[in-house]
Amino acid sequence: MIEFLTHVVLPIVQALFVPLDFLLGWVAALGPFTALIIVGAITGLAVNLFQKYGSNQELLGRRRADLARLKVLTKEAKLARDGEKKARLSGLTSQISSKYAFESMKPALYSIPPMCLLAMWVGARLSFEPVRPGDVVEVIATFEAGATGFSHVVPNDGLTPDGPAIAPIAFHRPAPTGTSNVAIAPPPTAVSSSPEARWKIRAEKEGDHLMQIRHGEDRYDLAVPVRAKGGPPPEQATVFRAESPTGDKLLSIELKLREPVPAAWWNLFMQSMGLYLVIAMLFGFGLRRVMGIQ
Repeated sequence: MIEFLTHVVLPIVQALFVPLDFLLGWVAALGPFTALIIVGAITGLAVNLFQKYGSNQELLGRRRADLARLKVLTKEAKLARDGEKKARLSGLTSQISSKYAFESMKPALYSIPPMCLLAMWVGARLSFEPVRPGDVVEVIATFEAGATGFSHVVPNDGLTPDGPAIAPIAFHRPAPTGTSNVAIAPPPTAVSSSPEARWKIRAEKEGDHLMQIRHGEDRYDLAVPVRAKGGPPPEQATVFRAESPTGDKLLSIELKLREPVPAAWWNLFMQSMGLYLVIAMLFGFGLRRVMGIQ
């Protein structure tokens, strides 16, 4: 399953990111925080546009007026203790309500796929800070259980090790979890579920650099763009395989990138994606009345 996701689904998603990079890539120059707000507002507007032009607004308006009138008539029948009329009106209300709900939900058939793709793009392009010249980034390579020995990162003029270039493949103690205000330390005996090799890499200068990690005869290349201003972050995690016949290969490489938004109540403790979703919902609901959507 992971092989299918890595080698089939992920390339398709990355290909679909290309037009989004062309249309929205300019927001990266404004910084991740501002970019998240702008793209969230665009998402809220887009959802309303789908709703307005993907449904029969005239029909929805009539059904909404019918439901309002039926509510008044049902209240009058209840006050008059006319059970038969009340039951008849309730049945009619249920029929119109179901038709109203179906018609108003039809635009979701068109909007859900592009909105999901946009959310994935936000997660990949705006959820982490870009790497700047002078930044030091922790790199974690995860191996299969049978991997032993050492792995090393190859220096170049744009990326150099901030410490030893050769790292042992071993089980490591997990990092603390929790929010930026409250850190939860793992148990004293806890270790990573798979062996890892860890480095710290320093970005020496701006440019599109290629980081190479070697393990035995294997070579693994990872693109790391470094920008003095604006620009997208590198891929936060890259999966190379789910398993190998020998059970001792590198599985994935993770970059510990900075997140631009701290976890807090106002972003539902979801950091960047939480801010994006909150802004999208605020604009989505706020624009309905302005745009006259039924």
